[in-house]
Amino acid sequence: MPVPWKLISALLRFVVPTVPEIIATVKVLKKEQQREKSQVEDTALRLQELEQRIAAQLQLIEQLTVQLGKLEKALAWALWTSTFALILALIALGIVFL
Repeated sequence: MPVPWKLISALLRFVVPTVPEIIATVKVLKKEQQREKSQVEDTALRLQELEQRIAAQLQLIEQLTVQLGKLEKALAWALWTSTFALILALIALGIVFL
């Protein structure tokens, strides 16, 4: 079977000039993939940091809620104590001046 050298040489003339362009395109694509990979890793790291910050804020909110509950109880106790003291003072004034 005869080898079609004219056809092969025509194909080589078409393909050979585009080889450096193909190589450059592949290099650019590899660099873009590496850049995207690093961006994804950076995003994952940022997301993890945000999750940690949110967890810390949630813990702080829980602590503040407990402290507010204690403060509410202390204020209620102070209110009842001051009301009782006011009633005793009024009774004492009533006894003294009547």
